[in-house]
Amino acid sequence: MSRPGNLRMPQEPDLSPAIIDLRGPEAHARDRPAGAVRLLPADLVDNPQLLPSRTCPLVIVGEREERVAPLLLALQQAGRAAFRHYPNETWREHLPVETGPPSRIRLWEPARVVEMVVEKYAALLPGKRALDLACGTGRNAVYLALAGFEVTVIDRLPDALERTRDLAARYGVTVRTLQRDLEKPGAIDDLTANLIIVVRYLERSLFPAIETALAPRGILAYETFTEAQKALGHPRNPRFLLRPGELRFAFPRLQILQHQSVSETAHLERLIAQHA
Repeated sequence: MSRPGNLRMPQEPDLSPAIIDLRGPEAHARDRPAGAVRLLPADLVDNPQLLPSRTCPLVIVGEREERVAPLLLALQQAGRAAFRHYPNETWREHLPVETGPPSRIRLWEPARVVEMVVEKYAALLPGKRALDLACGTGRNAVYLALAGFEVTVIDRLPDALERTRDLAARYGVTVRTLQRDLEKPGAIDDLTANLIIVVRYLERSLFPAIETALAPRGILAYETFTEAQKALGHPRNPRFLLRPGELRFAFPRLQILQHQSVSETAHLERLIAQHA
């Protein structure tokens, strides 16, 4: 077996590696590999919300090999894609150098359905109040906050809310966090929003409340797993899996703007719909 620092990178041309700079802030500000984002060594293991998807290969630069090797092993054990480490300043022999302001500020991406709303439908919204239900890592909420939305997130798990607050603080935005159990009746009855997002979460009893919480002309962006996901492993419980085409009919008071089923790294159904 290859050592973690010497794993071969995948050959697929469409998998551009994410570059992580473990050097100090002064060195990173002076120059860096083109497109690199600065993280702390501990972030590689402790803060997966800062990393790209597991299928994205990583190039890690800086720090001594003996210090980074245990972190690379932990990444490998967590199922990360191939990665390579260039210790200290050896990256200069292999990667183009970038100076001036960093060209990239984050490695992570929001859910595609959230990007689609911001890119294609933001102009249709009457306001900038957003609500993220079951926020998970907080990526979608912070992406919306960076796009100028006033974001409230709800999750029943304190860890999810803490990750969201930490991610928001790293990027200089504010996100309001509420710890609530979305399975309990009335969980969002006191809230209204111009944009509601639900990503990889399914609680069917919440559907009517989502319609009610959506302000006039507001937009719902929903993306979660279908029954086909069982073939890939997780989740398997039918309670958390959409039946074919289920989202299309789940919100009868909303006008569908876009609906699609996708099978990329997961089997998903996406819905973007607007309140009258």
